[in-house]
Amino acid sequence: MVSSVRSPISRLADPPRLLRARWPVAVAAGLTAAGVLLGRRSGGRRWTLGTGGALALTTALAVNRYVGYVPTPGAVGMYLASWSARLHRSTPPPGTVRTWRQAEDGSGRVLAAQVPVPRELRLPASITWVWTPPGYDDEPERRYPLLLMLHGTPGSSADWFAAAEVPRLLDELVTSGAIPPVVAVAPDLNGTGLSWLDTEGLDSTTGGAQIETFLWQVLLPWVQQHLRVSDDRRRRMLAGFSAGGFAALDQGLRHPELFATLLTFEPYGDPGLGGRLMLRTPEEWAEHDVSSYVGDVPLPPDLGVFVDIAGHARGRTNGQVARSIAGVLRARGAQVLVRNEPGHDHTWVMAKHGLPHALAFAASRLPADERRLTTEPARHPRRPSAQPAPPAREPGPPPTSAPDAA
Repeated sequence: MVSSVRSPISRLADPPRLLRARWPVAVAAGLTAAGVLLGRRSGGRRWTLGTGGALALTTALAVNRYVGYVPTPGAVGMYLASWSARLHRSTPPPGTVRTWRQAEDGSGRVLAAQVPVPRELRLPASITWVWTPPGYDDEPERRYPLLLMLHGTPGSSADWFAAAEVPRLLDELVTSGAIPPVVAVAPDLNGTGLSWLDTEGLDSTTGGAQIETFLWQVLLPWVQQHLRVSDDRRRRMLAGFSAGGFAALDQGLRHPELFATLLTFEPYGDPGLGGRLMLRTPEEWAEHDVSSYVGDVPLPPDLGVFVDIAGHARGRTNGQVARSIAGVLRARGAQVLVRNEPGHDHTWVMAKHGLPHALAFAASRLPADERRLTTEPARHPRRPSAQPAPPAREPGPPPTSAPDAA
């Protein structure tokens, strides 16, 4: 059932963006056609090369318009930074936190962090992207809900911030009062070994990277130490798209002590080929087969799961599996919201379209003291950069529950 979500969330879902507009494709196609005509008349090699370049540009723009991987020119810089870190090109030393975008009136700060990783985990260098909300530096004692976001395959830590435009969406949702302020963190799930581009968020037993250990024994403690986020699981949200959607389900269901809300976009029901390359035995693979264990895994009484499915994928296996998992979780008492994205396929356009609705669902599940912050829009003036203070332990209020949304 598609949720009905109040304004301004629906308006934010899919605004026109420069590199997703129709006119660049039309212009490039026109240049291609002109090149073909002129090339036939002149027969010159220069026209042939120019036509080939225009055709390649047209194809790239058309594919990008469909997939939505690069919605703005600024997204290119984030992708280059993420992949350069993996290739050890101009990579800052571990522990470095750089400001990628300064906080201004109505916008949060974007940070690029190099989280130190022990060598034995066999992870490549990477950037973890961070968004802190407007006014983050104004309240040094305040701790914020955490939104941890896992990318798909192939992909990088920049995907959520670049393709899904998380900073822009959070800027508008938070400053409008649609959701309370959160801190968003997007790590890199790529590893090493047989399945370095498709780790499924697993610890490899075939000589590859230890992604699960990195997430919960390295990344999460680093986030708790360096960012002012709550350690209350009710104020933690785990999100993922595609392979990251599977990882969010698998990790969230097997670590219920860490997250109360899971936000999944086109999730898979099992770790697939990536899991078979990451794990040595069928028994190890089966331990991460969500479709098989979802009926038996212990569930906390306050679990909430958002499942977003592409409309074009309704009859496909991944859509059917996601609905089946959602049905089992709902029958077992979890608060579940399944949303269909009509006219969309398994792309970042679809994930971005559903993200504001997922965040509204997550916000409705936060404890009452957090949800009260959504009643009035807030505008914060630009502040100079400040070092965040280490967080203290936070006693949380008693659990609250939102009405079940089916």
